[in-house]
Amino acid sequence: MVEWKRTGISYVGGEVALACGLLMWIGSINGIRRKVFEVFFYSHYLYILFIVFYIFHVGFLYACTMLPAFYLFLVDRYLRFLQSRYQVRLLSACVLPCQTVQLNFSKSHGLTYSPTSILFINVPSISKLQWHPFTITSHSNLEPEVLSVVIKGEGTWSRKLYQMISIPSAIDHLSVSVEGPYGPASTNYLRSASNDQKTNFTCNLDPSVVAS
Repeated sequence: MVEWKRTGISYVGGEVALACGLLMWIGSINGIRRKVFEVFFYSHYLYILFIVFYIFHVGFLYACTMLPAFYLFLVDRYLRFLQSRYQVRLLSACVLPCQTVQLNFSKSHGLTYSPTSILFINVPSISKLQWHPFTITSHSNLEPEVLSVVIKGEGTWSRKLYQMISIPSAIDHLSVSVEGPYGPASTNYLRSASNDQKTNFTCNLDPSVVAS
């Protein structure tokens, strides 16, 4: 089990890949992910070691079966990297009660999203690697020039952001990068069901009931 074989199946490679997978799974537990996000985030970089030692374990030819999925993963990461290189203009930031801040970004008119869409935010002055997802609180149809998110200071990253926003002069030097938005492009929550379809009501009268 601890011998690295030059030919055949390498059990050591499989054991290392299994250990990396277990560590990523532990970091994904809901309590750990919410309270110690850094553990969840950085532990998932073990996927590189997982893939390498998985190939050592099963061999290159057998590992080729995962090449299509791995190729799509690389394309996704590359496109997201290109998108995240550009910094957005932060129009304003509001300090709200309960260690909560609201960030208002400038956006183009052609960008459509809904209040249920997800936006990834990176603040290099806090961490250059960490991207945190937040739900968008504005609507592209109602606010065509502004995109807003509300962030509550529950973790280390969000508390540092709250402390920075609390300083009035800090917003002028705060650089922010975003990725997204992801999710449904539109949600017509202002439209009632009565405008979409007609409802027909049928009344079945009991013959024994006679109106006077």
